[in-house]
Amino acid sequence: MKKEKAVALERLNKKLLLAIEEQQATTLELSNAKLRTEKILESITEAFYAVDREWRFTYVNKEAENLLRRPRGELLGKVLWNEFKEAIGTIFDREYHRALAENTTVKFETFYAPLEGWFEVHAYPSEEGLAVYFNDISERKQSEQARQEAGARIRQQASLLDKATDAIIVNGIDHRIQFWNEGAKRLYGWTSEEVLGKSIELLYEDTLTFNEATSLLLNSGEWRGEIAQRRKDGSILPVEARWTLVRNEEGQPKAVFAINTDITQRKSAENKIQYLAFFDSLTGLPNRQLLLDRLRQALVARARNHRMGALLFIDLDNFKLLNDTFGHDLGDRLLQQLAPRLSSCVREGDTVARLGGDEFVIILVTDFSEDYDAAVAQVKAVCERIRSTFNQPFSLNAYKHHTTASIGVAVFNDQSHTTDELLKQADLAMYQAKASGGNAMCFFDPDMQAAINARAALESDLHKSWERNEFVLHYQPQVDSRGIMGAEALIRWQHPRRGLLPPDQFIPQTEETRLILPLGAWVLETACTQLAIWSERPTTAQLNLAVNISARQFSQPDFVEQVVSILDRTGADPQRLKLELTESILVHNMEDTIEKMAALKAKGVGFALDDFGVGYSSLYYLKRLPIDWVKIDQSFVRDVLTDNNDATIVRAILLLAKSMGLAVIAEGVETVAQKDFLATHGCTTYQGYLFSPPLPLDQFEELVVEEKNAQY
Repeated sequence: MKKEKAVALERLNKKLLLAIEEQQATTLELSNAKLRTEKILESITEAFYAVDREWRFTYVNKEAENLLRRPRGELLGKVLWNEFKEAIGTIFDREYHRALAENTTVKFETFYAPLEGWFEVHAYPSEEGLAVYFNDISERKQSEQARQEAGARIRQQASLLDKATDAIIVNGIDHRIQFWNEGAKRLYGWTSEEVLGKSIELLYEDTLTFNEATSLLLNSGEWRGEIAQRRKDGSILPVEARWTLVRNEEGQPKAVFAINTDITQRKSAENKIQYLAFFDSLTGLPNRQLLLDRLRQALVARARNHRMGALLFIDLDNFKLLNDTFGHDLGDRLLQQLAPRLSSCVREGDTVARLGGDEFVIILVTDFSEDYDAAVAQVKAVCERIRSTFNQPFSLNAYKHHTTASIGVAVFNDQSHTTDELLKQADLAMYQAKASGGNAMCFFDPDMQAAINARAALESDLHKSWERNEFVLHYQPQVDSRGIMGAEALIRWQHPRRGLLPPDQFIPQTEETRLILPLGAWVLETACTQLAIWSERPTTAQLNLAVNISARQFSQPDFVEQVVSILDRTGADPQRLKLELTESILVHNMEDTIEKMAALKAKGVGFALDDFGVGYSSLYYLKRLPIDWVKIDQSFVRDVLTDNNDATIVRAILLLAKSMGLAVIAEGVETVAQKDFLATHGCTTYQGYLFSPPLPLDQFEELVVEEKNAQY
């Protein structure tokens, strides 16, 4: 019995040992299988990770580490949605949950922003969880997108070729047409069905130009230029051609890609522009540019053949009056009628041009004598023909207009003068003819240029003098029965070379150069500053000061503000300031004049009407303007004792002023007899050399002090 138990126990032990060995073999096999699986997963090119049903990472291969940019040590055992929170709510979230819920394999492609890439994902569910394979497909997506974009561009370009207004044509090296867009159909009239396979030479009447262009294209790879082509109806049109040579993969010429643009309108516009560039649109005569070109040619030709020529500068007399009276339309009509008349006075080789406005210039070069006197005689003959053309009236609608012209002449025979110099000389001579009364002819004289040069030098000196503070004020006393009651401030220029200059030698130039504006402001400020100084001295506190105001200065929109600002800044008493205005100021823009004068009168400033009687004296504006004084011009005072007309005018001025309640001052009083005449007829305030010439400030103040001392 014991023996049987021992045998049975031995068999059981063997079975146990066998089972243990089998279990160990199975465990080893499983371990080896796991190792083999992990080795496989590590070696594959796809990224792989596994999660259990609680979404914890159970495995992450090396490629997954690279794509997820996280080491597996940080991920194993961690919850997927905690580690990649940005995936919550995305296609990852939806598809992973669907795979486990429906026990189905899912596959998708998506862009994952945190990793900045496109990914292809395969997820396989199991009892343990979810196995995920994924690849970075960013490059593939980019290639696909590039292909899609390229395809869209190709389709768009193909569509655009037909929508293009230009003719787009492709022809082979054999000249056979391969492509013909809708623009070509519109431009030439043939449909694509009519021309495909035919020679491109059907567009050319003369193939010589086409062959030359094609030869250049084959040599350089492209050709651009203008070329004449033919339409289906046989008409010819100019096109701007842009041809490009297309080569095959071996670099051999394959086709010609041509873009042809209709430039009919552009060529028409260019021709018009060309005409407008050199001809006057109103008269059809050469304009300034063409005139200068022909004048340069004439100078060269005269120098070469040693013959003379002449430049005539013609300006209509009183043309502005015609425009102002009847309008510019009639003025233009006169100029149009004048152009052929002037052309009829010269020969074919001469030039008649219009500079602009009513200014015409004639270049005389045909058959001119090389002898100066003979040439002058020929010029005079032409000028007389020109003047005679004005004898016939101009028909301006129903109106017959008579006019004359002033002609300036500059004679030339070489290139010693430039075109601009000759024009200036003829222009200067023309102004001399106009100054003589018009309807005259005048030859240029070098003395004219000398006068112009002197004037230009004076203007240059004026600007420098302003910078160097060379202007000073002199003061001429104004007296009444009690003595010196004030003065007129008169500007002087202390010229460094010419000495002390009176205003008539430079004020006209300051008007033209607009220097009168800063100069006038300086005079007013200097005068007001002096008034303020005088007010602090007993001997000068009662003095008034008169300041001349130019028309340009008074017309400034802010003139009132300027005067008020100067008064405030200097502290001068407005009651002591008297602004002298000429009549020319008053007749322009009456309402503006009244408004400015009233504004300054309200501040206490007084006004005097200067040179009364020599301008546009009118009771109409005299009664409307807030004037305190009128000044009798010295031209009347000078001859008041010898000229009955002047005496009558002076008496009339005094009676008029008295009736209107205006004070009167006479200027230019030089003799006692003149003063007595004025006093007899009611004028008791004077200014002139009888009492004193204009004086520098210190001498004037000494004169005032001497008078005050004499009175006491």
